[in-house]
Amino acid sequence: RCLSDWSSDVCSSDLRNTLRDGDVFARIVRTKGRFDTQEVFDMQLIPPEWVTPIPDPLSGGYMEVIIKTPIENRDRDGSLRHSYSVVEVITPTAREITIEGSAPFDIKEKLQGTYENPWGFIPIVHFKNEAEDYQLFGSSDLEPIEPFMKAYHDVMLFSVQGAKLFSRPKVKMKLQDVQKFIEDNFSREEIERGKIKFDNKEIFFMQQGDDIEFITADQGLEGITTLLKFLFFNIVDASETPEFAFGTAVQSSKASVSEQMVPLVRKIRRKRAMFEEPYIELASMYLAMWSKVERRKLGTYAVTVDWDEITPRDEQGIAQTIKTLVDGLVA
Repeated sequence: RCLSDWSSDVCSSDLRNTLRDGDVFARIVRTKGRFDTQEVFDMQLIPPEWVTPIPDPLSGGYMEVIIKTPIENRDRDGSLRHSYSVVEVITPTAREITIEGSAPFDIKEKLQGTYENPWGFIPIVHFKNEAEDYQLFGSSDLEPIEPFMKAYHDVMLFSVQGAKLFSRPKVKMKLQDVQKFIEDNFSREEIERGKIKFDNKEIFFMQQGDDIEFITADQGLEGITTLLKFLFFNIVDASETPEFAFGTAVQSSKASVSEQMVPLVRKIRRKRAMFEEPYIELASMYLAMWSKVERRKLGTYAVTVDWDEITPRDEQGIAQTIKTLVDGLVA
């Protein structure tokens, strides 16, 4: 129960940051509550660019983890007052904190020093996405679709600029007497000033044989639409995401929803298998820390992860299959 109460908001933030950035380091800390002085467990998500893990080649864990946190202090007007970094070196037995940069004196006095690590292990778990066995860091899910998204953005921007350029029609006039046309349709002041404008002109007085028509250029929307669809399908294939997941405005014409669910289910199962081990490690760490604080000895720190069942098959089809099977057995 202590684990389920604590981990209710853990999964969503971990998964979002890991899939988006490729990596995230989850750290369990013991800190004071927001509204009282009682210490509680909290989890901090550390960006991967702040962390330098030193792996242990024998045990597979970490010999030490270095966290370099950049901090900026600004005045009320927004001007920069102090810029420094808090460097924390964590080992299974100790925490060493140093300050790099122009930090205030009271901050240095308060933070710098060597502290005991009461847990006996480094309470940090590395979540990495789509990483090979030999890679220390993972890769973002946005990397394979980034070129297609940039191309989609460029095509959209070009089409909007073209719409602004070609959507305003130009006037083509075929006149027998230009001077007569100007005198009939514009005031003497406009003619003398040499500023003739066609704005707000709803009626033109014309002579026999005169002709006026509007010229509009082809915006090329048909070719642009085809290119946007091609880029969209590339994004769908590269991200392993079905078309209908992008919104109800997208017409899913390539295949039915049930057929598109097959690659999505495979992707979800692969992601679940990828994150199951880090979640188990994180939960076991929390149980070990919780039992030490509460002075309760647990029989085991083993944790199992249960996922919601997901299937590409239609529930109505499954129910019909079961009904047919039961009717056949009864008969």
